[in-house]
Amino acid sequence: MLEKHDFECIKNIDLNSALYFSAVMSYKTIFNASVVLNCSAPTVSIMLKRFCSYFPVPLFEREGRCLSPTKYAVELDKMIGETFLKFSVAMSNDPRKVTIFK
Repeated sequence: MLEKHDFECIKNIDLNSALYFSAVMSYKTIFNASVVLNCSAPTVSIMLKRFCSYFPVPLFEREGRCLSPTKYAVELDKMIGETFLKFSVAMSNDPRKVTIFK
């Protein structure tokens, strides 16, 4: 169960930016994520920068024109990806799928 301080923390985060982060991690580039999310690459870049601003450590390292995720970003993506998957199933309106979490 979420506590009051959990709600306080979460309400100050742009959860859409977490979705953009997850897309970049899944599809490896800002451009590929923009195609999947049906938006421009600059939009993905802005949202990714916003998401990264929530953390005191870097989530990516630039290697030439490429962004490489740090170990922290990889672990963070595992947690966020699982959470988004559960949320997607819960919102699917298919009661048979929701029961897998019992």
